[in-house]
Amino acid sequence: MNSIIYDVIIIGAGASGLVCARECARRGQKTLVLEKEASAARKILVSGNGRCNLTNSRVSPAYYYGNTELLHSALENFSYQTAYAYFTDLGLLLVEEGLGRVFPATGKSTAVAETLKLAVWEAGAQILTSTEAIRVKKGELFTVTVANGERFAARKLVLACGSCAYPQAGGTQRGYELAKMLGHSVNTPRPALSGICLKETAFSRLTGIRSQVRLTVLENNRVLDCAEGEILFTNYGINGPAALNVSSTVSHTLKHGNVAMEINFFPQLADGTAFLKARAERYTNRKPKDFFAGILHENLANLLIDFIGLRKTIPVGSQTPNTLNQMCRIPCRWPVTATALRPWNEAMVATGGVKTTEINYNTFESLKCPNLYITGELLDVDGKSGGFNLHFACASGFTAAAALSKEN
Repeated sequence: MNSIIYDVIIIGAGASGLVCARECARRGQKTLVLEKEASAARKILVSGNGRCNLTNSRVSPAYYYGNTELLHSALENFSYQTAYAYFTDLGLLLVEEGLGRVFPATGKSTAVAETLKLAVWEAGAQILTSTEAIRVKKGELFTVTVANGERFAARKLVLACGSCAYPQAGGTQRGYELAKMLGHSVNTPRPALSGICLKETAFSRLTGIRSQVRLTVLENNRVLDCAEGEILFTNYGINGPAALNVSSTVSHTLKHGNVAMEINFFPQLADGTAFLKARAERYTNRKPKDFFAGILHENLANLLIDFIGLRKTIPVGSQTPNTLNQMCRIPCRWPVTATALRPWNEAMVATGGVKTTEINYNTFESLKCPNLYITGELLDVDGKSGGFNLHFACASGFTAAAALSKEN
């Protein structure tokens, strides 16, 4: 057993763990961070395609899936304005881009990772890398056993281990296992912010094509979720921002079987069907391929023509009434079927995790095990694409640290 008794041990040196460590240490607590990887902040380095979208000016519970009370509490404690000032105070120069996304001005995620690690070191916390916690036990103190058999003791423990998403950057099941050792329940983690596999294999003809759409998720003709933005067609289905932003809903709904979706290729129009009907009346002598010229990608138009069964050599004005009706309706409500999400090594986050009903909303302290705190992606909270997940990780770590210091 290591002879030092720490005030706080934090397992995990991601965004949540590093913010929590810095805040605990600067309040005078003897703080140790245990990180299984060879370096801290691995997931920060790969976030935002290596640019690190660390927050968003639109941050609110509406952009998350999870317990609303917990989200309200965390985002009140660590709002967008707080986050912006916090990282600026650490020495980061930030820039806001479209859709409220905030990045380091350098355009490199290393700026965020290195700044956070430096802040933790300057505050006086210790980080041990290549040190994987494999067992935790609660007695008078918390005892953490690591892979080489060494044990560490602390009065308080923070699980900031992250989820099992993106294993190539450190994602693992270990955090769920540790939480269960201390009495917690876990909602089965599922991939989120990941590409969506479609039943309709014909869409593979569009591989590599990007399109601005409105994507709707349905269940028994009821709208479950909707996102507007770009999708990228792939050999398995769809990816891109709009697909990612409905992927958590799709992931949850897949528990009950395949999921119905619709793609609207004219999201910028109030009534795309009326637009196409008016166009058909104006260009009655155009053949189908020419009719779609200028409004749809050629390959997409060809797939639509085949899907509907339009006669390619006949002008649109001479098509059957039913076929003409479908030509105007389908591009605005093209039905597709989600069969799965892409695997963990392509998922940016997980939906599912430690049940938030077992967590104090105001402090992130466990309701099952006193003096245990659980933060970040290990919890059953996940956000949409655009910096929301990293913001919540920081918010939960910040909130937990404030609660820890008050009790001391």
